[in-house]
Amino acid sequence: MKESKHIAQLLLEITKQKLPVKLFRRYVGMYTPIGCVKRCKTISGLRAVPNIQIGINGQADLYGFIFKNNNAFAVEIEVKSSAGDRLRPEQIKWRDFCLKNNIAWYESKDINKTIEWLQKKLQPSEIN
Repeated sequence: MKESKHIAQLLLEITKQKLPVKLFRRYVGMYTPIGCVKRCKTISGLRAVPNIQIGINGQADLYGFIFKNNNAFAVEIEVKSSAGDRLRPEQIKWRDFCLKNNIAWYESKDINKTIEWLQKKLQPSEIN
């Protein structure tokens, strides 16, 4: 399953199950501002088009909050499209950063297992 479809289905399932979780899609990478090519034309031709770094390389695909006991706990979910996909070195660094700072982090390869993980995080015995 493609990563974008996996993300869409995961977000839909969280909504269907009415879990007290709010997730947002994160975009990371180099981007060219919309319309920049037109604005960047000069008399002598095109000049270099500026690219903008969005986010930090390695950040998870989804981020948000788990709401429990009148508190909100940060959560990060890295989505992989198949069981064969592996974390890149920068994603491993981000995972380690999250776990070191008590941010719940999960690698999602299966929607049902991700839902189970979120439900477990919602249990009273789980703090983070």
